[in-house]
Amino acid sequence: GTATEVIGAVGRSVTFHIRDLAADGASWSFGSVPIVTVKFGEPPAALFLDNKYETRFTFSDQGRALTISQLTLEDAGTYSAQSPQAKSTFTLHVYRELAEPRVSCEAQNCSAGGCRYALRCAAPGPGLGNVSYGWSQGDQPRGEGPTVLVEEPAPEEPVPLTCRARNPVSSRDVTVRPRELCAGKSPPKGPG
Repeated sequence: GTATEVIGAVGRSVTFHIRDLAADGASWSFGSVPIVTVKFGEPPAALFLDNKYETRFTFSDQGRALTISQLTLEDAGTYSAQSPQAKSTFTLHVYRELAEPRVSCEAQNCSAGGCRYALRCAAPGPGLGNVSYGWSQGDQPRGEGPTVLVEEPAPEEPVPLTCRARNPVSSRDVTVRPRELCAGKSPPKGPG
């Protein structure tokens, strides 16, 4: 059969459910390496072939559900449960949850009429997978992507901007005031 895609977050847990209910047990492999056999029942009887899995792998639903807890990036890969009648395959992707994104002032250009700012949002780090960014001002969307251009007319009170970063397992946002963020960024004013 086809593999079921499962997404998990570092430090959290995921559960695989075996569909084949006719069997009385199954043997689990990680990649091509056998790790545990389980005999279905209440309670299920698990025999671990590698003790390093024993603390984090638990069976429920009479042994037809396998939960992996305290996930690490190294847990990602293909898990398969083989029973006499069928094979269930699961592809596990593990990602870190995002920390609070950071916003930097890329450029500012001020004149008598006000200021224009270019801001960049970043949520760096390994193991995050695909990170996407979006900007909003109040409840108005201000575009997708890590950078945003914003104009502030001189007399008006600046409106805070929010960057939201998303990855497959989390979403975090941070709100900044462009004027404060970019303070001290402008080149010294020449005579005139």
